[in-house]
Amino acid sequence: MIGKYLEGARVLVMGAALLVVLTVVGWMSYQAGAASGGRAAAAERERTLQAEQAATRDALERLQGAQTRGDALSRQLADATREAGRLRKERDDAISRTTTGRVCLDEPALRVLDGAPGLDADLPDTAGGAARADAGRVATDTHVARWALDAGGRYDECRRRLDALIGWHEGAPR
Repeated sequence: MIGKYLEGARVLVMGAALLVVLTVVGWMSYQAGAASGGRAAAAERERTLQAEQAATRDALERLQGAQTRGDALSRQLADATREAGRLRKERDDAISRTTTGRVCLDEPALRVLDGAPGLDADLPDTAGGAARADAGRVATDTHVARWALDAGGRYDECRRRLDALIGWHEGAPR
């Protein structure tokens, strides 16, 4: 009878030992997998970090290029605006020398111009120079010439600004 108990105890001890061995092997396998998974996760994080750094460098280079293009176009626009101002002054002086101040447009014509869309008929209330005092609201040849010079200058300034803006966008990398 003791033999049966010994045989049962031996089976029980062997089962317990087998359970301990399997537990140790499972734990070691888990640790090995966790370590290799950790290495894989670390490698993936490193690849992601490198990709983000490359994207940041690329964005910074594009931003610096855009800033450089914008600065160059701003300088060109400022130079062109200064030159246009110089030419405007020359033409304004020439208008003063070549016009006589004679009435060019009378009040009915000025009322038509005042109501025109997009037209700034910023002409004086009364004429100077040779205009009659009782003529009402008139514009002299000098006023009209200066108005035309101003309108052309505004158009040219708008064109220069749009050209600079278009030039900046055309120079942008796609």
